[in-house]
Amino acid sequence: MDNILTQQEAMLRSGQISEVDYTLKLKLEKGSQEYEGETTVRFVYTGGKKGKLKVDFVSKKIEILWLNGKEETNYEKKDSALFLSGELLAEGKNELKVKYKNAFDHSGSGFHKFTDPSDKAEYMHTDFEPFEAHRLFPSFDQPDLKATYELEITGPSEWTYIHNTVPKSEESQGNYKNIKFHKTKKFSTYLFSLIVGPYAVWEDKAGEIPLRIFCRKSLSKYMDAENLFAITKEAFGFLQEYFGVPYPYGKYDQIFVPEFNMGAMENVGAVTFSESYIFRGPRIYSEYLNRANTVYHEMVHMWFGNLVTMKWWNDLWLNESFADYLSYYSMSKGKIFPDALEHFYVREEWAYREDQLSTTHPIAGKAENTLEAISNFDGISYSKGASVLRQLMYYVGEEKFRDAMRLYFKRHAEKNTVLNDFLSCMSETSGIDIRGWSKEWLETTGVNTLSPVRQNGRLFLHQGPSATNGLLRTHALQSTLLREKNGILEEVWKKRVLVKGKETLLEENYTGEADLLLLNTEDFAYAKTYLSKESLPILKRSLHTLKDRFSRRVVWGSLWQMVRDAELSPKEFLELALDQGLKEPDLSVRNSHILTKALTVIDNYIPEAEKRTWSDKLNSIAKEKSLLAQNPEQEQILWFRILENTSKSTEQLSYLKELLDQKKSIPGISMDQERRWVILSRLSAYGDPESSKRIEEEITKDNTDLGAKKAFLAGVSFPNPKTKKESWERFLKPKEGDSTDFLRYGMRGFQWNHQKDLLVSYTDSYFNSVISVYDTRDPHFASAFGHLMFPSFEPDPNLLKRTQEFLDQNKKLPELLKKDLQQQRDDMQRTLKVLEKYKN
Repeated sequence: MDNILTQQEAMLRSGQISEVDYTLKLKLEKGSQEYEGETTVRFVYTGGKKGKLKVDFVSKKIEILWLNGKEETNYEKKDSALFLSGELLAEGKNELKVKYKNAFDHSGSGFHKFTDPSDKAEYMHTDFEPFEAHRLFPSFDQPDLKATYELEITGPSEWTYIHNTVPKSEESQGNYKNIKFHKTKKFSTYLFSLIVGPYAVWEDKAGEIPLRIFCRKSLSKYMDAENLFAITKEAFGFLQEYFGVPYPYGKYDQIFVPEFNMGAMENVGAVTFSESYIFRGPRIYSEYLNRANTVYHEMVHMWFGNLVTMKWWNDLWLNESFADYLSYYSMSKGKIFPDALEHFYVREEWAYREDQLSTTHPIAGKAENTLEAISNFDGISYSKGASVLRQLMYYVGEEKFRDAMRLYFKRHAEKNTVLNDFLSCMSETSGIDIRGWSKEWLETTGVNTLSPVRQNGRLFLHQGPSATNGLLRTHALQSTLLREKNGILEEVWKKRVLVKGKETLLEENYTGEADLLLLNTEDFAYAKTYLSKESLPILKRSLHTLKDRFSRRVVWGSLWQMVRDAELSPKEFLELALDQGLKEPDLSVRNSHILTKALTVIDNYIPEAEKRTWSDKLNSIAKEKSLLAQNPEQEQILWFRILENTSKSTEQLSYLKELLDQKKSIPGISMDQERRWVILSRLSAYGDPESSKRIEEEITKDNTDLGAKKAFLAGVSFPNPKTKKESWERFLKPKEGDSTDFLRYGMRGFQWNHQKDLLVSYTDSYFNSVISVYDTRDPHFASAFGHLMFPSFEPDPNLLKRTQEFLDQNKKLPELLKKDLQQQRDDMQRTLKVLEKYKN
């Protein structure tokens, strides 16, 4: 796979190339799998006529190439680039023009094309991060060669054409129209966007900024544009004032596109979103909040990432850490989701998990090439970086943190930055030399663990080093002491604490017994926190009496870290979850910290022989609770999900079937299309003899692409050797028209823990084929295959040994595969450690 750009190549090229601009002409046809293009690249060259200049470009056919007005044939074309001899280039201004034909992509990235089966409408969208713009047009596809773009497009007149700017002219030509867009401002190639198709549209304004929302016509009935506009306007209202820079790009479009690989992408003035954010049925509060957070996140990128862009992908955190934290912070200042920072605490679990894997890396990381850059879109660059920024804000103060952002944008607008540019701005405004802080936090790996200790009349906090490097760090945090009085937990004190070294004294003459010391209340620090073992009896009696919801989150979050670290028995956690957890009044806390975690514990951290007992207990509770007619809708959604997830016995599955056939019902729960597919997949996975016929019938009711994908998932789930073999072969050799997204749905249905006997033979198949998958398929497909098809039916020392041997024997694995397998190995080791410690 040569479709890679190295950091060394990019540095060399940015030393030779400057003042880039692109003029693009594209022609699109209905029903075609290819398109015509003509791109003119103007640039200044100062390479001294030595060597070759690499121009990134994937194309089906180059029809003609001109250099400085003359047709040129003396160029070298490879799969993902063309090379021009330095001798052909002029010192100074050059103009390269290429006329070409190209094929659409079906991987979700590049220039992706999708046909909606429900109405045969065609939709196209670009997705170029980190290194895909050259799939559409010849370019210097690296973040520090910012350019302007002038787009002209000809295509069917019934299609809508959305770009980074608005049209300056539009002419009809029979069944076609020709649109010329205004020239863009200067930005990196990966932020270029073109979205095409017969989209439904909604319009509004945020002050003077025109807003539009688009989605494909067949999903328009589900679009709650009013809600999304309210969130968008609130975000603009806060961010423009906070950053001290008006929104720089004129208009703001948000487009929900089919088969998108990620949550969203921050293209300048034309943000693309996954259609998973179009809700086809009622959702719980945290899902609405997460969608709003994605809206905020992408808007923060208009400043962090778009206006000021990292020089190379090693500083990806300058985009993602800031967008991740400031989106939650901004939401917390608004009226729609003021509790956003509590949900940020939930998200941090992603960072804690990844920072304890052998694949962790510093926040300010390295990316030797664009493939390695893809692997850095992870919990470190997003969630850990965000958490560390929250710590920095608490450390220097909110106003000084904000002033540093303002200085950063003023100084570096439309430019590219590195770590030191940010540190300089923060040091100037805070009056603190932040470089030492950076070395401690941004340039190291690992997470510290903070524990309360009572000893000899003293109450203090113990800091454990991060596991791989033994580092102790400085933490600014808040601690709260609670005391049980008459069965109720009441606050004794709340302190701001600066933690340094192994021990930090909290109270000298400490006499409390029935106390609960909570570390890191309100979550200002990036650190795992434990609870003292002495406080567990208090929690078992009185946790539900703790008034502050965020503090209850911190309790459950600490308990979860203790389970994962084999410091708390999984059974003790389950007992607490099925008692105190059911008394938790807030549904969001109950979902994310208690019930979801209980399911994870049952699936991973208790012996196989006991799993069914605990699953049955939870199923019984969910069934009983769901029949309470007075429950609010959100609670009913929650109980239904638990009920479905724990249905395994013949009796439990029969109840689901009766719900599906509407012979029985749950108050407030309608058997909408989403729920019908969920139940059908489970019935199929447990070998229901009617499932194949039911899937066929269901797809006639749901003739959408999502219906086809969910039918594929349900069919692949069936425990039949022939079904499994055929689907495995299809993943490796797809049928014509199989998109990455379609195949990903099938992979989600392949493995079920109870099908171990049927699936065990695929362990060899996995290890025999996985290198080829990563070498030849697009990264999104490869990573899905690597994770979803890994034979993780249950933790197994033999599988752990096999995985390690595979890593040892294949020293030159593709970097993405190496990372994915190391993470699988690390997760197995952790699970086996918990199981071993608590097997009795």
